[in-house]
Amino acid sequence: MKEAKTIKSLEKNTDAYIKEYYDTINQIWKDNPKITELKYFLKTMLFWCDTEHKKSADTRVVVLGTSIPEELIMASGAKPYFIIGGSLGSVSWSDDLVPRDTDPVSRSILGYIHQPNGADFSDSLFIVPLISDSMRKIVYELKEEGRKVFAVDIPPCKKDQNAEKKWQMQMISMTNAISAHLKTIVTKHSINTAVKSVSMARHTLLDFLKATQNRNDIITDTARQLVQNSYYFADDIDIWTAHLKSLINQTKNMPIKKSSSESCGVLLLGSPVIFPNYKIPFLINNIQLTIMDAVDSSSLKNHIVYERKSMYGSCNRAIRNIASQWYKYDASSAFVKNDLLYKYVSWLIKRGNIEGVIYHVLKGQIEYDFELEHFEKMLSEYNIPVFRLETDYQYQDVEQLRIRTEAFSEMLFQNRYKRNRTVQFKTDESAVKEARAVS
Repeated sequence: MKEAKTIKSLEKNTDAYIKEYYDTINQIWKDNPKITELKYFLKTMLFWCDTEHKKSADTRVVVLGTSIPEELIMASGAKPYFIIGGSLGSVSWSDDLVPRDTDPVSRSILGYIHQPNGADFSDSLFIVPLISDSMRKIVYELKEEGRKVFAVDIPPCKKDQNAEKKWQMQMISMTNAISAHLKTIVTKHSINTAVKSVSMARHTLLDFLKATQNRNDIITDTARQLVQNSYYFADDIDIWTAHLKSLINQTKNMPIKKSSSESCGVLLLGSPVIFPNYKIPFLINNIQLTIMDAVDSSSLKNHIVYERKSMYGSCNRAIRNIASQWYKYDASSAFVKNDLLYKYVSWLIKRGNIEGVIYHVLKGQIEYDFELEHFEKMLSEYNIPVFRLETDYQYQDVEQLRIRTEAFSEMLFQNRYKRNRTVQFKTDESAVKEARAVS
């Protein structure tokens, strides 16, 4: 009887998991019906709740999170199978494995691995970056289950003179472990091919984000977010890049429409927003706010550039150079101080059009709260208000979050009105002075 109830509960959770995917995809397609090139990216995401697709997926090398250079895995002969969380449905499958207060991303990742009728991970090598205590616990859980695990300890202080070297040596060891698991040999050609594919994908993604920024008249913020997330869901990164180029061309050729109402531009910071749990970007858009940029731990890696000379020499030399560039641009929560991330956010603010910051914190991800104080201090110098929004993957708090976010939105509009009044006053005062001077 108890076993029957457990099976019924699992089936119910599976239905909820699939519904969550469909609801998000249907809403994005409903809001962007004219962008036909978006269909590829929607289907890419939808495959992740398709039983047949999951069973046929290449799960030889599984990466938990986004803090590992995918170039090195591809150079070893496999497409990394990313598990990055994001689903309330998969959270429920980890209820018996971790405490209830564990952050929802970690619970979602662990739940996805243990889902009923899911992908086959029996012969997978799990690559786990230790960016938090929760990820360390996941490593323990996986090892207890007899799974193959390679844990990567990210040196937390970039100013440590030995940090970069430690990271390089770990990346060499990781690459060797992957090639041994796959029974392949890493060559200079395989490294260069992987670097070329990944670099093209990142460069194209930056082009897309630039071409569609503040263009809510043609594409919604949630659709832009889905395209970014789909990088980690795609089976073939070269095909993904080709479709992204087509999407860019379609959006560029679409006529500009005048918006019926103006909105305030905000920057979304803090805990990454991961598909399919898009309740925060949906909420932000519903109250007439525009997400100018969404910056998280993986945003900076899109700016990684590899010089040709860095690929010369031995394979280990190329791996060390890839590792160095990655470590420089990594902005994960593993670091005690994310100086480059602060500089990047400062650059975005100086570029203009950002009137406020929504700092998204998922319950249990205390490492992002440590970052908040530094951001608040920095943003106060630019007179940019910061709104901390704490939530989890549940949807019951949407109305409560809406009330608080609407209050923040109203404040932003009032600030804009005051700025405009001040500018108008100064303009009128200058006009009066000029008139007196002429008379």
